[in-house]
Amino acid sequence: MIQDNIKILVADESHIHYIDEILETITAAAKVRGTGIAKRNPDYVKRLMLEGKAVIALDGDKFAGFSYIETWGGKHYVTTSGMIVPESYRGHGLAKRIKHVTFTLARLRWPNAKIFSLTSGAAVMKLNTELGYIPVTFAQLTDDETFWKGCEGCINHDVLVRTGRRYCVCTGMLFDPERKRSVKDAQEELEQDPVPMQIVKERFPNGFPTE
Repeated sequence: MIQDNIKILVADESHIHYIDEILETITAAAKVRGTGIAKRNPDYVKRLMLEGKAVIALDGDKFAGFSYIETWGGKHYVTTSGMIVPESYRGHGLAKRIKHVTFTLARLRWPNAKIFSLTSGAAVMKLNTELGYIPVTFAQLTDDETFWKGCEGCINHDVLVRTGRRYCVCTGMLFDPERKRSVKDAQEELEQDPVPMQIVKERFPNGFPTE
């Protein structure tokens, strides 16, 4: 199977040269779907890689997938964002494997934080649901203005503005570590996939850096 040849890693400085291809792939996918996406600049993605907050999938030296995490509101919230798999690598469960790694990274690094996702994609919604996320209103997400400012690059930002940031084209989904059912769902899902824990520990063998 194609996915057997793909290695998933928590990105570091050695992966910086993939940034342009990552951003081009994200933009192209959004155009095909006809949906909006908050634009990210190369320096932003570079910082995430250097800080160990991005996950990349490689087929040898070929780019095969990407996603990242970021903290908001004094680290009380974490987002998992930017999920992309090039068309030639879709349909093999790669997005799920990447999602498991970003989720595991977020849970280990900030165990008390609420993890959320804004998405307009049915596939991502399904992955989130399997990990215990539930749909929520935007009011239940972070009120960190820096996060919401990132939505200004999306073609649907006017919808967000017109509704007073109550809703938009994207659906808000939230994993709350204090919700027992969510924790149980996540544990059951990840018990089938022990690899994400190994991937995170390979990147941070001596524990996470102090922030």
